[in-house]
Amino acid sequence: MVNNIFGSQANLSTVLAQSVNNANQTSATPSLHSSGDLQAINDLQINAPKITDELLSQLNDETLYETITSNQKVGDILQQQLTSLFTISSTPSTLNYKLSDEELALRTVISSQNEGLLKNENSTQLIERLNTSVKNIQGAYANTSDILSSLGQLGHEQKTFLASSQQRVERTLNPYMESANRSKYEDDDNYLFELSVKTKEGDVINITFNSSQGFDEKTGEAVDGFGISYEVNGDLSEAEHAALTQVMAGVGEMADEFFKVSENSFNPLIVPNQTDMSLDFLAGFNSEQLAGFNVSFSTTQNDALDTGENTLDLSYSIDEATNQQALVFKAENGKNEIDFALDMSTIGAEDTQQMQQYLASLDQSLEDSRVNSTEDSKDSAFGRKGDETMQQGFALFKGAFTSMSSAAERYSNIESLADKQFNDGRAMVADLVDNMVTNDPRYQGLGNKAPNTLGAGISKLADFDATFSYALDSGDYQPKSTIELSQATEQTQLGELSGLTQSKNVSSHFDYQYSRPDYYDKEESYNVGTAVKNKELAGLDQSHEVDIDTKMYAFSPETNQYELQMAMQEQTISKSDIRLIDDIWLEENENSYNMNKKERVDSDEKQDDFKTTSSHSHNKLVTLIGDLDKLAENKDIRREYLTNLSQVNFFMDKK
Repeated sequence: MVNNIFGSQANLSTVLAQSVNNANQTSATPSLHSSGDLQAINDLQINAPKITDELLSQLNDETLYETITSNQKVGDILQQQLTSLFTISSTPSTLNYKLSDEELALRTVISSQNEGLLKNENSTQLIERLNTSVKNIQGAYANTSDILSSLGQLGHEQKTFLASSQQRVERTLNPYMESANRSKYEDDDNYLFELSVKTKEGDVINITFNSSQGFDEKTGEAVDGFGISYEVNGDLSEAEHAALTQVMAGVGEMADEFFKVSENSFNPLIVPNQTDMSLDFLAGFNSEQLAGFNVSFSTTQNDALDTGENTLDLSYSIDEATNQQALVFKAENGKNEIDFALDMSTIGAEDTQQMQQYLASLDQSLEDSRVNSTEDSKDSAFGRKGDETMQQGFALFKGAFTSMSSAAERYSNIESLADKQFNDGRAMVADLVDNMVTNDPRYQGLGNKAPNTLGAGISKLADFDATFSYALDSGDYQPKSTIELSQATEQTQLGELSGLTQSKNVSSHFDYQYSRPDYYDKEESYNVGTAVKNKELAGLDQSHEVDIDTKMYAFSPETNQYELQMAMQEQTISKSDIRLIDDIWLEENENSYNMNKKERVDSDEKQDDFKTTSSHSHNKLVTLIGDLDKLAENKDIRREYLTNLSQVNFFMDKK
């Protein structure tokens, strides 16, 4: 069911893959990282010239010099180089036969390991010894090439002999390398996959996969453990089986991406990012058969890599009684933590334009919150890797949002007639509003001081409440970004008047949690209210507001604390109230802008010297269009107009 959940273990000894075709290199010192490696190579550098001088002295003998081209003499030089790698405390005793290159190389490794065991070294130190031994063996082949090259005897035959010998040594060492690494990491390389699905009838299906890698002490071999359990509480129908298969396919693809692995020579499996993960399968979730599911993924890796445990938990459910669907997602990977939650109605319709507007608003909110609050640059406060991880999680969040909206649209089509009428009623009012604000030449509209990223008019999408957060814990540096987006719609009826009210809200927040006092807050809201009479729009109220509050600090070595550098509060409000009664257009537009800013100024006289800037603007426009003469000349018409206007105003105010 789960496609390729666990990647196969690659060869852990690729460090030996360096080709001997580069044997004519002039340096026998490979790049090392550990102190043990550096010491071993330092010893090799000291001893190698002595060995070389001794051999060159012997090779000055004319007879020996004439026969150096034979493979036997090349092998003698190589054997002397490999023998020099034996540790002093474990030099092998004289044998009755000559060791092959493979045997000699393996014995140098084992002798070094034995010395480490005698010194009670831990597994990490023994692995360092193992890696150093491999590099030293490479150095021995390089030294042999150098000796032959200095004598002018490094021809094609000698290169071929050395290449063949090194390949045999590599093949001999591979199993030993892999077993040693597996033995070290047997408790650090584990996978867990758990899935629980609940049907609409109350049956529960529990599926568990687990995999681990370790070392079998009896056989001396690396082993892979794999377990699977499948438990069903109840009887599943054919339709439930089909619905379960659909969920398993989607979750299985997620598992494929989560458990993708990347390996190198000495490190255990490293779980990569979840760039290709998708929650698109939620759009087709079979709510007629299933009530929801829970899934958990986890991997445990080598602590030496400081990666710890990598986990992902996801739950999704549909409540038929409340017409609600809910998604909760949480992922932790080392220093990164991603959380998002979506509560969404199952009643909604397609609205491509509004969906694009919401996605654009989310992108803008992320951009607002990710920028470092202490700089004018557009660099992310999370750094390159942290920002990349956040962007991946954010893409998954937006994908879940669109998928659940599609599920609501599909779910609405199978609900009761009352639900369809509600949906159709919203669609009708949305079309009336859109026609007024888009096509009516009398419409003055909201102010454009702060563009409305939420989109004007009535959204046909299902109502929702969505939250996304990303936190990076790097010790004293702990930035966190939070984004919230919501939509709420209500339908009202009073006498001949009916209508909808809808609120759209988006906010972004950024701070450094406990590490410093900087923060950035931005909140944007759009509210729309309507009054409909005889399927015509009689009243339309709109308001759009943007509030920004930010503070920036800088660390002062003199005071040993963070000091305020800039504080700003900014507010933009636009309102539009329209009444269309008896073909008389009455519109009030009001716009205001307020800004207060405080900035630190460098001054030798005062420690705390700030410059304060304030800005304020306000304007109001009332527009009246229509046949006003009839109102002035006919008291009955004027009375009827004022009565209808009062009813609409009362209806709008009551909402």
